[in-house]
Order: sequence, then C-alpha cells, then structure tokens
Amino acid sequence: MDMNHVAVLGPGRIGRQIALAFALGGCRVSLVDLKDRPAGEAAAVFADARREIARDLRLMAEEGVIPAGEVAPALARLEDRIGLDGLDACEFVQEALPELLDLKRDVFRRLAGRLAPDAILASTSSTISPAHLVDAVERPERFLVAHWLNPAHIIPLVEVVPSARTSEDVVTRTLTLLERLGKVPVRCGDSPGFIGPRMQALLMNEAVRLVEEGVASPEDVDRAFKAGMGFRYAQVGIFEFIDWGGVDILHRASRFLAEALGDARFKPARLVEEKIARNELGPKTGRGFFDYSGDARDRFETAKVRALLRQLKQERA
Repeated sequence: MDMNHVAVLGPGRIGRQIALAFALGGCRVSLVDLKDRPAGEAAAVFADARREIARDLRLMAEEGVIPAGEVAPALARLEDRIGLDGLDACEFVQEALPELLDLKRDVFRRLAGRLAPDAILASTSSTISPAHLVDAVERPERFLVAHWLNPAHIIPLVEVVPSARTSEDVVTRTLTLLERLGKVPVRCGDSPGFIGPRMQALLMNEAVRLVEEGVASPEDVDRAFKAGMGFRYAQVGIFEFIDWGGVDILHRASRFLAEALGDARFKPARLVEEKIARNELGPKTGRGFFDYSGDARDRFETAKVRALLRQLKQERA
C-alpha cells in the first residue's frame, strides 16, 4: 500500500518540520491543529507554520540540498486542517504533540473510528514508551513510535519503536515510507529513551557537570565536542570507534575514571567486561563488537580514514 496522504497532528516546531519532510517526499500533507482557538488565532498559527516551512525550503534550496524547483510543489502539497474530522483518507498519521502522556492518550482515544482500517498511527514521542500509549489506540496493531530528531527535516535518523502488539507489516511499511523520504530509520526495542535521547541525556548532563566542576566553560566544552567527538562521530559509529580504539582501552579508561572521580557511573559495562575476558578487543584481535577476519580490518580502517580525511578537507575548504 503506497502512502501518499499523511496527517501530522500538531503544527508546532517538530510538527512543521515533519510535515516539510513528508511534503518533500511527494506526500500530500494535512497539518492538523487540535487546540481550541479563536478563528483568528488558528489562522495565525498556520500562517506562521507556512512562513517557517517556506523559509526552510528556501534555505535548503540555497544550500543545494534540494533543487529550487522543488520548493513551490512541496508547499502546494501542504494543507491546513483544524480538528480530527476528515482524516479517513490518510494512510499514515504522525502525532507530533507535546511530550505529555495524558494529552497523547486523549488524542489517540479521540481518533477511534476516524481513521481508515489500514492507516498507521505513529507517535513522535522521544521518551514515552509505546507500552504506555498503545492501550489508548483503536487497533493497537497499527501503532508504533516514529521518533524524529529536531530539526526533523534535516536530521536523517528516525527511531522506529514498535510495541509488543504492533504488526510486523506496520513496521515494514513505516520503514519503507521513511526510506522513501530519504530518512535513515532505525528499529529499536521498547525502552524508555530509545537510542538517541537515552545517550544524549547522559552526554548533555556530563557536559553540564564539566562546567559545574570548573573543568571548562560552556564555550570550550562545545568547541571541544565539535572539533573532537562531533567531528569523529559524523563518520565513525560509537561501536566502530570502541573497536578501532580497542575495547581494552575503553575498559582501562572507564575503570580509571570510576576510581579517580569516585563515581560508579563510569565503570565498564558488563558486555565490555565479557569482551575483555574473551580477548575480543577489536581489529587487533580479529574481533570486537564486529568481525575483522580476513581483509575486513584493512577495509574497515581504510574506509574510516578516507571518510575522516574527506570531512577534514571539506571543513578546511
């Protein structure tokens, strides 16, 4: 089933960005406002949404991300809608409301009887587990989380999180749709925070602690991150780098930090300890989190060095 008509529930910042991504992907998009507002205020909300979407499309064209000729057609695919009536023609409905459990559950209950039988319902929740939402959904097999990262029209990743009751067909169709938009959908299990938010929360809080402790200023922490980890991880995945640097290096560094800082949160993960015990340290032992047998080590290291050199060349241009 091709999905060519989608609805985005919520004309706020993330909803606008998601609507833009769908419109660029060739979908007709109903951007839906669910708040009870005076008519003039509702019109102003949609006018602001269209202004922001038009601005971002213009910037994408100016930066060469999309052809200039795609701007007007993408805008023409957007339509404003107030309330939940008239969504029965939509094949995919993306909820993009504030991260409030009761609000999302209330809207899902109100959608009962309003969607086509085959329509998929996705929440853009960044932390609320699908298990806490699914029982408010009519036809729970159609429901999952599709967590877009801000700014959603630019960041490729979308985390796709099915509940235990989501049908495999719904997962497949969602992944296919997102790939059609040029996104990089990653399926993950139903766990609070999923992948990105869970890792990001730890990283952000540790950055704040560095400032609290007087180790560095916010400006220098950001500068160090962008020039170091941000630069590296644009081309090298975290597990790829654990292997490349050596699982044993992570193990020793983690143990030292846990002891020096007196904080157990730095202790090595259980799986790291298991890798050490099996001597699975990365390319140098033929296996870490990935397999480097045969010529895989040389291919892996050559590819990563080339990618980082291209990135360095681009930044220096």
